[in-house]
Amino acid sequence: MGSISQLRQLRALYASGVVAWTFCLLLQLVQGEGSARQTVLLLALLAVFLILLLWSAWRLWEAGARRGADPTGRATKAHAGSS
Repeated sequence: MGSISQLRQLRALYASGVVAWTFCLLLQLVQGEGSARQTVLLLALLAVFLILLLWSAWRLWEAGARRGADPTGRATKAHAGSS
């Protein structure tokens, strides 16, 4: 259970990074300041954080799916719906 909470914390960190780098990129574009090198760097940082955000969301989704299945791979009654 501890790993799931760590993944949630990582997902929140990566999401805030995506928001921060997007804000910095938009601010730079609106102000018209900065070089092409700065723009490329901000785009690269945004891409890295977005990839990490997607990775952490995928890992959380997998952890939730594993937790809802028994060792044979069948869904438990709590997650199976109206069985």
